[in-house]
Amino acid sequence: MIIYLIIALVFAILCNIYDATMTEKGIAAGVAVEGNTWLIGPKPKAWQLYARDIPIIFLASTLSFVGYFTHNPALFYAGLVGPIVAGVKHLQGGLEWRALGIKW
Repeated sequence: MIIYLIIALVFAILCNIYDATMTEKGIAAGVAVEGNTWLIGPKPKAWQLYARDIPIIFLASTLSFVGYFTHNPALFYAGLVGPIVAGVKHLQGGLEWRALGIKW
């Protein structure tokens, strides 16, 4: 059962890496600025994006951790939505940079 949580977290973190890499390249190319400037400003570095987003990914998976440790499968599986949605949002962000012409 924990393997599902690990897969969801790995997916979310890999998508975050893709988004942060594309964001850093896009900002360096002068194509655009970061749309979500919460805590980091309009021209963040990759480490700033990781410092903001990775704790949010783990926070989004809190329900799964609680469900796992309380032996509540329904709560565990419902909590998997958090990191998966976070990963999809980062994937969308990276693809938006690609649409602006930024190469991986």
